[in-house]
Amino acid sequence: MIYTVTLNPALDRAVNVERLMDDDTIRVISEKHYAAGKGIDVSRVIKELGGQSVALGMIGGYDGLYLEGLLINAGVMSQLIKISCETRTNIILKETATGKQYVISAKGPDVSPVEIGQFYNHMLSITDMEYLILSGSLPPGVSPNIYGQLILAGRNKGAFIFLDADNRALEESIGFLPTGIKPNIHELSRLVGRELKTEDEIIDACKSLHSKGLKYILASRGRKGLLFSGDGMIIKAVAPPVDAESTVGAGDSAVAGFILAHSLGKSLPECVRLACASGTATAMTPGTELCHREDVEKIDTEVELTIL
Repeated sequence: MIYTVTLNPALDRAVNVERLMDDDTIRVISEKHYAAGKGIDVSRVIKELGGQSVALGMIGGYDGLYLEGLLINAGVMSQLIKISCETRTNIILKETATGKQYVISAKGPDVSPVEIGQFYNHMLSITDMEYLILSGSLPPGVSPNIYGQLILAGRNKGAFIFLDADNRALEESIGFLPTGIKPNIHELSRLVGRELKTEDEIIDACKSLHSKGLKYILASRGRKGLLFSGDGMIIKAVAPPVDAESTVGAGDSAVAGFILAHSLGKSLPECVRLACASGTATAMTPGTELCHREDVEKIDTEVELTIL
C-alpha cells in the first residue's frame, strides 16, 4: 500500500473575485474548498488516476473534520491523528478581471510532543507499507529532523520512500537516505549550495547526491518539464504547451504519477512520463484544484521523452 504523510495539512479556500479594490466591498463570485497539503494532494491525484493510497497526518478542530470529510467524500482513504489545535486554512484569491492569483498560506497549528508521539507510534504500527511519501512544510513545534526519523521507520519496513521537502527539512533528511527526492530547481540549488542554470549543472548536482547514497532524483523545472536521474539513467520529460491556470499542486501531482506508475511495475521512463503528464494537467486547473484523469491520459501520449 502507498502511504502519504502530511504533517501540516490545510483546508484550502479558493475564492474568485472580479477585482481587488481598496476601501470597498468586494463580492465573491465563487468559492470552493479543498483538502490540501502536499501529501494529501498526492493521495488525491493517485485516487483520480485510479490508484489507492492512505493519507496520514494530524488534524484538529472543525476545519480538520471538514478536511477529513472532504477526503471521505472523494474516496481517499485516510488515517488522521486528532490534535488539540485547529487545522490551518489557506486562502487562494484570484481576480477574474486580471488573472492574478494570491496565495495566503497559514503557518499551521502548534503541535505538542504528545501528539507527535501519537502520530509516530501510529506509523510504526502500520504493517502493509510498500511506499512512503513524505511531503510539505512542518507545523510549529515539529522539528525538521522528524522526516529523518520517519525515513528510518519506513526503511525498517522495506518501503520505497520519496521525500518532497525544502530547506532544513530536506537538508537534515538526506543523510537518512530516502529512496528518492522531488525538488524543484530552486530547492535543488539550495540543497547543493549553488545556482543551477543548465541541464549539465543539474545533472552534475544529481551525480553528487547519488554519490552520497541517494538513488532517485526527480527535478521539476516548470515549463521545461522534468529531469530524472537514477539507476544510471538521465531522463528528460517535456509536456506539450498548455494554457496554465495555476501551478499549485503540480509538483505533488508529478510525485503521484511517478509513484503510482512505479507501484504498477512500470519502467522508469514510463514513470517519468506519467509524472510529467500529471503535473502538467494540474497546471491546467484553477486555484488548488488538481488534475483530471482524462487530461492526464491525453497529455501522457504527447509527452516528449529524451534519454540523455
